[in-house]
Order: sequence, then C-alpha cells, then structure tokens
Amino acid sequence: MKELIVNVVDDTENIFLLEDGNLIEKYVDSDFIKRIEGNIYIGKVQNVLRGLQAAFVNVGENRNAFIHLKDILPKNDSKLNNGQEDISDLDIKKYVKIGMPLLVEIKRDASNKKGARASTHINIPGRYLVYMPNSTFITLSQKIEDEKERERLKNIVSKIIPEGEGAIVRTSAVRKV
Repeated sequence: MKELIVNVVDDTENIFLLEDGNLIEKYVDSDFIKRIEGNIYIGKVQNVLRGLQAAFVNVGENRNAFIHLKDILPKNDSKLNNGQEDISDLDIKKYVKIGMPLLVEIKRDASNKKGARASTHINIPGRYLVYMPNSTFITLSQKIEDEKERERLKNIVSKIIPEGEGAIVRTSAVRKV
C-alpha cells in the first residue's frame, strides 16, 4: 500500500512517499531552497571527459551541470530502432567541445555533492501535448485506444509541429479541436 505524507512547517513542505511502510521518495520544498529543475539554459561547455562520455556545462549556478553523451545525441523513438542504442563506440568530443554553447534543460537539481543533471532533450509540457524541439518523432499516449482518434490527432499534430521536431500527444487531447 502506498501512502503520501505531507508535513508543512513554516515555509517548508516535506512530502514523503511510503510503500508498505518503507520510505520510497522524499521531497523538500522551501522558499529558502533554489530549484532549477525544469529550467532551460544556454550553457557553455566547460570540460569534456572522454572516459565518462560526459561533459560539464556552466549554466550560471555554483556548480556546473553534468551531461552524459546519451543526453546529447538526438532522441529517437524507441519503437523505430527497437530500443537499441550502442554508444560505447562513440567519442563525445565529436559532439561537444570546450567553449561550445549548448541548449539544455535541467532534469535533476544539484545535491550536496553533485551538480545538476542536464539534457539537450528538452520537454515543454502543455495540457494536450508535450513539445520536444530536439526530437524527431510524434507519438501518442498509449491510453488513446481508438485508432480513428489516434490517426486524427497524429494528423493534426503533424501539420503544426515543424519537421525535425517532436511531440507526445496526451490523453487529454482526445476529442479536442
């Protein structure tokens, strides 16, 4: 059984997710804690580490953000390539160079020991779809089961999303427009 416990003290909210009495996740939201998760920045590559297939990007925070090669390479629909992505033979230095500007979204905030986690796979969520400017596919929620509706929605989105960009159509888009 899952339980959600919310504890509010002054300007701090503590949220605990328990499963069968065990702590699974903990969130702390406070006016004193600066959160950058979800923010989009034009950062500057500061360091490239071949051994880790990663780089550090300055986004104007105390610590540089960490980005892995898989978060730099274009995102493909896993159904199109059967989920097979072998990046072990690739060299990150062919994709990023020190001083290069890089458009990134922060996917995870910094912790005590680590900087934020960044990705070039930008997601801009909306009510009816999630816009993904650096992806090349349009997909629909699996909860949309009616094939005619799926085709109708895909046609609408294909017309409005520029070529070379992507989107995920949400369930809430059913029978809209």
